[in-house]
Amino acid sequence: MGLRVNGELIDEDVYARFHKRRFEQTLDLVGRFGGGDLVEVGGHPWVMTGRLAAAPGVNLLATVSAEEVTAWPEELVIQRNIYDIQTDEGSSRQFPNYSANVERTLFPIGLKADMIVACEIIEHLARSPHIMLLNINSWLKMGGYVVMTTPNGSQFENPFRVKPKMPSYRPSVYSRHNYVYTMEILTDLVTACGFEIVVADFWSPYTRSGATNLYRSFYNFGPLYLKQKFAQTLCVVARKTEDRTTACRLPRCYANEAGWERVDL
Repeated sequence: MGLRVNGELIDEDVYARFHKRRFEQTLDLVGRFGGGDLVEVGGHPWVMTGRLAAAPGVNLLATVSAEEVTAWPEELVIQRNIYDIQTDEGSSRQFPNYSANVERTLFPIGLKADMIVACEIIEHLARSPHIMLLNINSWLKMGGYVVMTTPNGSQFENPFRVKPKMPSYRPSVYSRHNYVYTMEILTDLVTACGFEIVVADFWSPYTRSGATNLYRSFYNFGPLYLKQKFAQTLCVVARKTEDRTTACRLPRCYANEAGWERVDL
C-alpha cells in the first residue's frame, strides 16, 4: 500500500529506516502521556504523521506544516487545507493542515489539543523560536503536553569539549540547522513560554558507524556529563501551566540582532 498524502506516494524507505528508533521512542512517550487529541508541528515529509494517525489512543486533530518549504519569507499567508493520509496499513484519515510561519505569526487553529508533537523542527527555525512555543501554548488545553526532540548541541567530534562550536542561535536566512541547543538552553526557552518541564532526557536513536559505536556504551551507562557529550538527541516533554502570548523573560538563546518581539522585558 505505502504511505500516501493527498494521493501522492511518499518515498519513505530511507527516512523511515534512519529515524525508526526515534519514531518508536517518540510514540512510546505519546502513549505514556495519554495521546488524545493531538496536533503535529512540522509534518512534512509526513512519515511521522502516518505513524501518529495510526497510533492507538491518538486522534490526529491537525498538522502545522508550511506548504512553502524552499523559502521562508517574513510573512506567510495562513492557509488551511484538508489533507488525506493513507497509512502503510491501508487506513485513511483526513485532517486540516495549517501552513504559516510558526516563528513569525501567532495564529489560532480553532482547536484545543491534549498534546502537541514538535520533533526535529525547532533547530530549523531561522528567526524567533519562542514564537513557535507561544503558538503551541495557545493550541494546548491547560495541563496539555508538548513533546519535542532536537539534535544535542553538546555533542561534538571531540565529545569532551566544554563549549559548543557554535552559539545556540545564529540568525540567518533559512538553512538546515539555525539553532544548536544544549539541554539547559532548550529547557530555559520552553519554561519561558508557559510550561513546566516533565521529561528532560538524552537519546541516541541513530546508528553510528565504525568505532563511534562505542559512544553508545558511554551514553547508556555513563554519568550525566557523558550523556550530555555523547547523546545524539535531546527530548523534552513539558506541561502547559499558564496561558501566555509573550515569553516571561528573555530566553538564554536570545540574539538581539534578530529583532525578537513578544518578550516581557
